[in-house]
Amino acid sequence: MTPEELDLFLEKNLDVEWMMDEEGNLLLRHPKYFQAEEKLKIEPKALPSLTVPQLEKLLVGGKNVEHITRITGYFSRVSGWNKGKKGELQDRHRVKLD
Repeated sequence: MTPEELDLFLEKNLDVEWMMDEEGNLLLRHPKYFQAEEKLKIEPKALPSLTVPQLEKLLVGGKNVEHITRITGYFSRVSGWNKGKKGELQDRHRVKLD
């Protein structure tokens, strides 16, 4: 990734917080997926071998997972449910059968 590609990435992803530390490392944080103290550190020598899709994957860290459930024979994304339906999901009892 070139510095220009990084600039373009940061312009497109305004929710990504970034800064440089005293050693010149790039520190990135996505507030939706990282705790306040968590940051992704990228050393300057690693930047040229990094691609935009790799950076996106690192920032999400496997935490951008869609919850999908099956109800009466079809699948539905929970993110599209209203507050009441999500409450019903929380109230369901799960039973483990042996």
